[in-house]
Amino acid sequence: MKAPSKLFFLNQYFRKPSGIGAVAASGRKLAQLMVGHLGLEPHDVVVELGPGTGAFTRQLLKQGVPPDKLILLEFNVDFAKFLREQFPQVRVVEGDAGELPKVLQMLGQAKVRRLVSGIPLRSLKPQQRKRITEAIGASLERGGVAVQFSYFKTSPFPRDVALGSGMTGRCVGMALANVPPAFVWKYTKSV
Repeated sequence: MKAPSKLFFLNQYFRKPSGIGAVAASGRKLAQLMVGHLGLEPHDVVVELGPGTGAFTRQLLKQGVPPDKLILLEFNVDFAKFLREQFPQVRVVEGDAGELPKVLQMLGQAKVRRLVSGIPLRSLKPQQRKRITEAIGASLERGGVAVQFSYFKTSPFPRDVALGSGMTGRCVGMALANVPPAFVWKYTKSV
């Protein structure tokens, strides 16, 4: 990540640490690991939740996702503005991940096959985690994949909520060099 991105992220962290979840943005190795587990195909529309300063966005574009096939959903107004400046050809929507099905409908998109999330779910209240997990489950096509990281080894999605939303997940890797180290979870929608 470029120095201005790092400074911008740190500034946002100090303004509202509970909404950011870490003192440093996701690193390149975590981004590679996350995107590598999506199983991208050329026609896929990809949703990124909580893109922050765009670490995963950069990796998605580097892996060949066309800008018009990428939808970024960011809650923080300052991050959304930053993302629009950094990625002018990508659709950046300011909004709540818990409203993902409505956001997709607004964009004329039904469900998606690929989703990557940088939302610090474990730092959210249980009801918020539940709502976001349900929204992800409702937005994925059958056979779709969601990749989420956590700073804890346990599932970032509440297990019962994920199962109730038709998703099963497992830890598929760790990014030890990330600050802090992160575990990568892959969820597949079965129904």
